[in-house]
Amino acid sequence: MAPSKEQIEAAIDALRQGGLKWEQHADGMQGASAAARALNLGPFELSALASLTGLAETYGLLQEKLVMLLQQGSVNFDAIGGAIKAAANGYEEDERDAVHRARGIY
Repeated sequence: MAPSKEQIEAAIDALRQGGLKWEQHADGMQGASAAARALNLGPFELSALASLTGLAETYGLLQEKLVMLLQQGSVNFDAIGGAIKAAANGYEEDERDAVHRARGIY
């Protein structure tokens, strides 16, 4: 049995809302990346021996890696959100053109 017009509209709306959530989480990851970038710790905050033992340098490398991963996650989340919203738009266009009804595929 074919879905009703209301069911189709609800499904398309749910896809768009899902895409928006992914994009909102991308923004959150971008904020986390900025916060991680601001967490600078040097020898004074770590200890007097931090420079001698390489701890300050190791911390800096770890911080850079965390910032990079959060930025990449943000880009990927944004791409997923965009893809989901594009799928909703495509499905809506197909529905408008009656492609699904003509083929009996939902």
